[in-house]
Amino acid sequence: MHPSDDTFYARITTLSDSELFNYTKNYSHYKAEAVQAAIAELHTRGFPLSHAKLLEIEMYFARKDEQTTQPFHFDPRQLRFLSYAIFIIGILSSVFIYFTAHSVPQNPLGYNPLDSKKYLRDLELYGGKINVMAVEFRQWFDRLWRGKNLSYTIAFITVIISYIVWFIGSHSASHPDTNSGKQNTL
Repeated sequence: MHPSDDTFYARITTLSDSELFNYTKNYSHYKAEAVQAAIAELHTRGFPLSHAKLLEIEMYFARKDEQTTQPFHFDPRQLRFLSYAIFIIGILSSVFIYFTAHSVPQNPLGYNPLDSKKYLRDLELYGGKINVMAVEFRQWFDRLWRGKNLSYTIAFITVIISYIVWFIGSHSASHPDTNSGKQNTL
């Protein structure tokens, strides 16, 4: 027990009934220990709280404790706001890139080596079909990050990330509601 806790419990007995009821009415503004002490003091004075009110307070602090033990807890509204912000910033960035992008420079050789049957045959000879597929994939992937293709890539990634954040926010918003509904029926 902390030394300041002793002074709190000594002080709780000096509070008026209305001040004690304030702890139970506005329990979200106080620590759980303070509310529990106020409830105990009201009970000793002959003012027991209803079972529904005690259950409401207990569920609030249990939910609050659960939220603090979760490693990355965010308010669902914050997650949805974050998803909207990601979407707007990402789409505006991709539009900006689209209109300011320069055309992709031509191959310095003057042609694409993959258009040559001899080059493809040599690639396949030294590394098999997987080598040809790897070179084609690498060139395709490199093209995604240049010119106007970059704007399409950023727009696609923006939509995916903002949807994931929105989805997490929507499901975490419904999670406490379903838990409180289950606890009320028990």
